[in-house]
Amino acid sequence: MKRKINIRPTTGVYSTYKRLSYQPWTAIAEFVDNSTQSFYDNKERLFQTKYYKKLIIEIEYIEDEINGDSLVIKDNAYGMEWDDFERAVILDRPPRNTNGRNEFGMGLKTAACWFGNWWSVESTQLNSPRKYYAEMDIDILEKYKNEEIEVIEEPESPKQHYTIITIKKLNKKIKGARTKAKVKELLSSLYRVDLRSGLIEITVTYNGNSSKLSFVEPQVYEESFSDGTIKRWKQPVNFFIEADGNRFNVNGFIAIRSPGSLRDAGFTLIRRGRVIIGGPECNYRPHELFGDINSFPYQRLYGELHMDNWKVTQAKDDFDWHNSGLEETFISKLLEFTKEYKTKAEQIRVREKVVTNDIIKKVSDDLRIPGLIDNLKIEVLDPSIAVDLNIGSKENPKQDDKEGEGIILEGSSAIKINLEYKKIKYVFDIKYEMNSPSSQWLTLNEIKNDYYELKINMKHPFFKPLIDNKEFITLMTKFVMAMVLAEIESIRMSNNDKIDFWAIRIGMNNILEEVIKSEDTQ
Repeated sequence: MKRKINIRPTTGVYSTYKRLSYQPWTAIAEFVDNSTQSFYDNKERLFQTKYYKKLIIEIEYIEDEINGDSLVIKDNAYGMEWDDFERAVILDRPPRNTNGRNEFGMGLKTAACWFGNWWSVESTQLNSPRKYYAEMDIDILEKYKNEEIEVIEEPESPKQHYTIITIKKLNKKIKGARTKAKVKELLSSLYRVDLRSGLIEITVTYNGNSSKLSFVEPQVYEESFSDGTIKRWKQPVNFFIEADGNRFNVNGFIAIRSPGSLRDAGFTLIRRGRVIIGGPECNYRPHELFGDINSFPYQRLYGELHMDNWKVTQAKDDFDWHNSGLEETFISKLLEFTKEYKTKAEQIRVREKVVTNDIIKKVSDDLRIPGLIDNLKIEVLDPSIAVDLNIGSKENPKQDDKEGEGIILEGSSAIKINLEYKKIKYVFDIKYEMNSPSSQWLTLNEIKNDYYELKINMKHPFFKPLIDNKEFITLMTKFVMAMVLAEIESIRMSNNDKIDFWAIRIGMNNILEEVIKSEDTQ
């Protein structure tokens, strides 16, 4: 049996959605919002069936060089009967429940059109004897100005309940290891509340390789006192703001994380159980609360704030508060709760450990895998020389060693690397300097032809705010190696030992670009 859905007023508007400011994870989140809201609205009915254990959402990206890539999202939520199915396809038709996550009734259409020019929806509701299937071909709609689409209605078992969305002719593709990992990481963060409940399972599959999403909870800093007591630096937050005749509620917690993290610290702002602002490298960190990027509060202060009755943008990636002064009021209120925590974050230092040989191996592999260097050999010059980057020890000699500043850098302070770069063999003695903050941050000395001594001064004052993070030393070493190789090559290629002012910069840029390309394709 076939039915018709009138999609007026205009079919051309569907093609404009490909220009919306989505990211792959925010667009996928629109489908997950629909699935989770269908589950929450009908949870009692679903669990009354004998077989239902949890909501399962499957997100699958299929790479196909012949027929083109596709994206498929499946769920075992309550499903849709005719009224809901029709509403899902037609523009500007909000759901019955506008207090949930899919309040605008636009997400499925906008996200599907953003991803691809062809998409389909198939769904059946629990206890319904029928299922519905419809296709939207945006190119055809735009060309022929069709005002109706066909819906195929077929028999289905009343025990079945699901929705399947398939998107093809993709405008936006999910390519590269970095983007794929970010999709999984940010979806895990966006739906942390759901995943914590144990009632919702989300899997992401790329070409048959599936990953079940989970959210890793940060460790809260605990302070020990001489009397044996321990203070866990985490406290609840509960307040409201009155504006424009409305009362906007905020509740949640603030805390100090241990260890600090440049990418993961900050506040996560949650609405109706779904993150609006937050996630790795995306957390809310206004300057008034966190200070500069190199400050300790910026790396340590974090929290989760639930703001269920606050207005959000249509894409649900921000709050609608920038033109009313509401955000400024929100920040001012938070200052009252974070003052003590910000002060404490400035004071404490929780030290991480990292082995020098592991750093050099990681940096070398990052250069070797894209083919930048060959014939790599790493040698520890003196294993007996253990190093310790306790930057704060001399300034605060009474401070407990476990809470000194800086990471603990274990292993040898001097490591030799043999490598081949552009068919020329080089030897580098890499040394981490910890004794003189006044020394240059980087020195490069040629011992003999193509044999260099490279010193990185990790006690340089510029590095002090960053040294808490063990990832920083690896990043800095990689940065230094790229610069040194570019510098040596520029000297080798120069005429009369004169180097063009741009040569080192361009050479270094080329090296770093190759490293990033390699990471994206792994």
